[in-house]
Amino acid sequence: MSYQPNYGSSHGDHGAGAPGGFAGGFPGGPGAFPSAPGGIPGGPGTFSMPEAPGVPAGYGGGASGAGYTHSEYSNERFRDGYNPSYAPPAPAHSYPGQAPGYGVPVPGGGGGYAPPPGPPSTSGYAPPAGPPPPNVHSYPGAPGGQQYGQQQQQQYGQQQQQAFGQQQQQQYGQQQQQPFGQQQQYQNTIQYMNTPVPPLNGPPPTQGLPGYNANADVDKLRNAMKGLGTKESALIQVLTPLSAMHLAVLGATYRASTGKDLLADINSEGGGRLKDVLAALVRGPIGYDVKLLQEALDGAGTDELLLTELIADRSPNDLYYLTQAYRTKYGRGLEEKVRSDLSGKTERIYTMILSSNRPPDGTPVDRALLEADVKALYKAGQGKIGTDEVAFCNIIVNRTTPHLTALWEAYQRQHGKTLSRVIKSEFSGHMKNTLLYIVTAANPKRINEGPGVWRDVKLLEATMKGMGTKDDLLLRRLVRLHWDQNHFAAVKRAYERKYKKSLEARVAGETSGDLKKVCVGIVKGGA
Repeated sequence: MSYQPNYGSSHGDHGAGAPGGFAGGFPGGPGAFPSAPGGIPGGPGTFSMPEAPGVPAGYGGGASGAGYTHSEYSNERFRDGYNPSYAPPAPAHSYPGQAPGYGVPVPGGGGGYAPPPGPPSTSGYAPPAGPPPPNVHSYPGAPGGQQYGQQQQQQYGQQQQQAFGQQQQQQYGQQQQQPFGQQQQYQNTIQYMNTPVPPLNGPPPTQGLPGYNANADVDKLRNAMKGLGTKESALIQVLTPLSAMHLAVLGATYRASTGKDLLADINSEGGGRLKDVLAALVRGPIGYDVKLLQEALDGAGTDELLLTELIADRSPNDLYYLTQAYRTKYGRGLEEKVRSDLSGKTERIYTMILSSNRPPDGTPVDRALLEADVKALYKAGQGKIGTDEVAFCNIIVNRTTPHLTALWEAYQRQHGKTLSRVIKSEFSGHMKNTLLYIVTAANPKRINEGPGVWRDVKLLEATMKGMGTKDDLLLRRLVRLHWDQNHFAAVKRAYERKYKKSLEARVAGETSGDLKKVCVGIVKGGA
């Protein structure tokens, strides 16, 4: 049995007045999407890109001190049972020569994915910008290699900022400004999933977080896990309200106080779904995503549903940090692993995503490129017998969310169909599902709620719809959504508007016992 999503939304598919929403859900038991029918002549490797030479095993870097070599330090940080998002505090003298504003040196790319510029500064920390990704200033297929320059801003970029940008700033962007402004107090961090996390391969800052008493939480955790039995409710109360940075500080303080690893202790206290979700929280956003990648690609068969949610519709920075973390943990490139495990259309769409040059979403929309994309998509799909899958996918995976929103509107205006409807008629299997996952995040009828918000609302509901609750899928989606509290807040508001019931109440009604407590705790959030 398999979950078969229908990412294509009915909103917009039947004209301007069509109701919104995803059709259907995920009927059936746990599992992956059914395999895409057929294959692509040429087989694996035909459309994949070579690995960049000279890629280091880790993130680069100068992690030194405490007797670690760079290789040993990297392996220690990513061994099983260790939180890759953070390391225990150490005295300042343990890291000789360490500059106060340490960064993440950006290597020359791995797995065919070029490093993005460093993420935005968070109160005194700015990772050095790596070499610009190839063609980042020119979308593939752009006539004459249109550049992001003054001409774009004068033509469509400014119009886009007024039509989409200002509207989003008022309705969605402002929701981010206040919480993120508070998060900017964190020093020596990177941004992953729009939340601050510690650098991937550098000694941790020794300071705690203002207003957070990590030692008190360590005492609560020790009391909950000592003696016979475990007080699960106490673990839930401590861990579920914490942000990624708070969890990282807690893990480091726990190790400094007890000499033990918090993740290892959580894993030793029992089994089942409760242990899995508590361990997911302790791993942090990057560590948890890396673990999920391995689950998606290892074992009998590939979980394409999980793989799509992990790598599709990701920012350039997120995808870069994720691929580098995977390489450090497992010793091989993610794109190499995908090529070895998959084939045909499925391998093609995932390797195109991993080797994409999608610019940041703040890049102005290029009017000339937009018009060229409308023509190219029509020529590749609706306007011919058969589908030029490479040309179609190349546009979708390499465009920003604002560009895809404008493209959806322009295509529908000129050809009478939404992008989701075209994809459903021209594609099948995993390629179809992955393309729909990307474009539905940009649906113009729902973009004011936030990119991807409506899609994530429908995916959450799909885990609870029908007979029985798909607990593993629900837990996974809740944990991954809760890292970005601004996006998650928008999802909760949109969920209640759609279903006339709060997400917290819906989750509470579909779960029980300790699983209910941990799910409700994640939905409520806290720090």
